[in-house]
Amino acid sequence: MAVIGASANPEKRGHQVVVALEASGFRGRIFPVHPGGGELLGLPVYESVEALPVAPDLAYVATPAASVPTVVAACGHRGIKGAIVPAVGFRESGASGAALEEALLRASRETGIRVIGPNTSGLLNTHIGLHMVGGEPLPAGGLAIVAQSGNIALDLMTSASSRPIGVSIYVGPGNETDIGFHEYLEFLGEHEPTKAIALYLEGVRDGRALFETARRVSRIKPVVVLKGGRSESGERAARSHTGAIAGSYPTFRALARTAGVIEVQRADELLPVAETLGMQPGFGPGGLCVLSDGGGHATLAADHLAAAGVPLARLEEATRIKLAELLGPAASVTNPVDVAGATDRAPLVFVEAFRLLASDPSCGGILVIGLFGGYAIRFSSGLAADELEAADGVADIASDVGVPLVVYSLYERRDPPPLVRLLQRRVPVFGSLEIAVRAVVELYHRAHARTERAETTLDASRPGTSAPEPIQGRWLSERETRDLLESYGVPLVAATFCEDAEQASAAAAVHGSSALKLVSRHVPHKTEAGAVALDLVGPEEVANAFAVATESTISFLAARDLPLEIEGALVSAMQPKPVVELLIGARRDPLYGPTVTVAIGGTEVELYGDVAIRAAPVEAAEVEEMCRELELAPLLMGHRGRPAVDLAAIAHIVQRVGSCLIEHEHLSEIELNPVFAYPDHAVAIDATAFSSAS
Repeated sequence: MAVIGASANPEKRGHQVVVALEASGFRGRIFPVHPGGGELLGLPVYESVEALPVAPDLAYVATPAASVPTVVAACGHRGIKGAIVPAVGFRESGASGAALEEALLRASRETGIRVIGPNTSGLLNTHIGLHMVGGEPLPAGGLAIVAQSGNIALDLMTSASSRPIGVSIYVGPGNETDIGFHEYLEFLGEHEPTKAIALYLEGVRDGRALFETARRVSRIKPVVVLKGGRSESGERAARSHTGAIAGSYPTFRALARTAGVIEVQRADELLPVAETLGMQPGFGPGGLCVLSDGGGHATLAADHLAAAGVPLARLEEATRIKLAELLGPAASVTNPVDVAGATDRAPLVFVEAFRLLASDPSCGGILVIGLFGGYAIRFSSGLAADELEAADGVADIASDVGVPLVVYSLYERRDPPPLVRLLQRRVPVFGSLEIAVRAVVELYHRAHARTERAETTLDASRPGTSAPEPIQGRWLSERETRDLLESYGVPLVAATFCEDAEQASAAAAVHGSSALKLVSRHVPHKTEAGAVALDLVGPEEVANAFAVATESTISFLAARDLPLEIEGALVSAMQPKPVVELLIGARRDPLYGPTVTVAIGGTEVELYGDVAIRAAPVEAAEVEEMCRELELAPLLMGHRGRPAVDLAAIAHIVQRVGSCLIEHEHLSEIELNPVFAYPDHAVAIDATAFSSAS
């Protein structure tokens, strides 16, 4: 291990890292490097990287930002494989810093040295004594932390050091100039001592790679994430903090969910959820049992669990009878089970109640809430021995049966011996009911999540002639968009293009009732410009509508200094009222790549925000999942006797739109709104697309 910029000044990083490595029992050699040479903490100081007797595995570059590219290049030429760069002053600080970061990346690429940072808070591997973040040495454990914030990392590591799971690895990705989040995640998935992975991220260099990796890793280890930059103000803060682009939060959230990543919204949930998932066995096939010695907390827990979709176990009658015999007539023996004072003077009764619940076939997990751990404090010190035995008893039963156990205790903050014993037995204990419930909820959801996603290969063949080349650098007109989408087999309502009012009247003559839409590539959303007229009957109404829509559209264009270009109009027959109107879209996200969207359609889509998002391409089953997670799902599935929509037809449209976007790399967006969904088919009524390439 080389420490470049080593210093005799205890306030300098080049000094602190050497101290931390020695204090942590690092088993490798430490090579301080400084032009002045000499000695540091009994170690010889080498004047340059070139003067080192051997090529170290890793270098800690504790030099100012301006010198970093040159130093890293020298390390690479010397044969050093990795460098940690804590310096700030790169792209997070503006244009000059961005240029410096480009120089650092060139040094990495040209020499093959891999770089953590810059702007990193360091690296820690407790299992080999590699401590490069400062502070006290940490005991080796099973929680890996990857965090774009030194303060959040310090909070997590400090808390985890006193918890049963401990820390295995910590790394601060910083600006991700070279090594990306997905590469850390890939390594941690294969790192045997790591049992759970906690991420704090604001923005990532390659969101697509992150979630593709997370999908694989989350199948074998829990991955829990806290996302910063969810709001506009948070995104601005992230940009100034790490130079990261936080990206679309709805897209992040949807892709995290489908990759099996567990997202928490609060900093105080990240460690508890990761710890519980990393230490406890998987949730069983049944529901949750709640064992309480207080009705109020049991009621609140039941409310939280119901809101999160976690069912309570339906205890067998034999179990309820035995509980009633054990706990007495005052107890509630349904579920939640309330011992109602039966354990106040006899803590070992709690063990027998726990045994009955754990043995019930309907029990998939147990949440203990209330006074447990505090009986000796509240009632009599003479209960201390029995209560300690009770802690061992419930831990033994949970381990023997293989049922997950989480404990919420009013006395957690006082660290009584029974709760300390539970922690020693790797049972998570929390002093917040809400956090304990959240941990149990995620145990349940992880066991029931659909993390398997088959490799999707879409049939790229298209009926008819080859697709026209999209016009680049602008919105496509609806005529152009229709030509493109029809070549991909997307069903669109039949329409006739008309250059003037006379042609429009003639086209409408075959319809009992017609719809008219003006065509202009400068008006992608026609209703805003008054370019749409519906329920037109007879040639005269159609001709008048053509004139009114034209006048309104010209005013709209003129007010925005847009070219007064109108190609004509599309005339189609009015369609029957659908079961529901949908929006189906595809977007090329700058961080997450091609995505597809299903949402409530019409003009209210932005008002309701009822949207489901997936990475493209998608399977038909995934599209059906998207439909089921919408708030309007009951309407799609058949609400109060209404017919259900044809989900296969919706899936076909979503798949084809996604395929179109993927195959045309200069397309950045496609939107079908509305799509009329019927019991036996679905058809797009309006379509637009944008090509961003110049």
